[in-house]
Amino acid sequence: MPRHITLSEPRIVFSLLAIGMLGFLGMAYVLEHVFGAKPCPMCLWQRYAHATIGLWALAGLSGTWPRLWGAAIMATAMAGLGVAVWQFAAQHQWLPFPPSCTAAGQAALSEAGNLLAAIGSTHIVPCDKETFKLLGLSLAGWNIPAMAGVIGLVGHMVWRVSKRHTMQSGVNQRAKP
Repeated sequence: MPRHITLSEPRIVFSLLAIGMLGFLGMAYVLEHVFGAKPCPMCLWQRYAHATIGLWALAGLSGTWPRLWGAAIMATAMAGLGVAVWQFAAQHQWLPFPPSCTAAGQAALSEAGNLLAAIGSTHIVPCDKETFKLLGLSLAGWNIPAMAGVIGLVGHMVWRVSKRHTMQSGVNQRAKP
């Protein structure tokens, strides 16, 4: 009987995540360097989450410890989801931005003398300015379902792997005299 490949197979999930995160980072690179949509600090935090998820997924492709890599991916995705929700809520004025992410906060930091002199030549976009929208949503808005999907997909895979491991342990226990 042919074996069915499902989204609960660790190698499939980790492969999809590695490719997906590379795609997200590639799109961010194109938006920044081709279309001029400069990232704000919170956008960069979300990029770090995408890159870390991609690295955990590559580690998961080793075939060892899928539950460990899955847990690491879910923890990272939860952090990325938290930043995305915070930024999206702040963009709609439901929550405040971190002080360093607003134009006023960056101006106050720049008055601190040489503190920002080294990065003064770098143009940092404040988080309260949406530089790009797709179908009415900012990139933070799109990152919310993306991270929630990662959490759901990996959570399902970890649950299936754990269930399979428990079933195999039960069979092994019954086979012993």
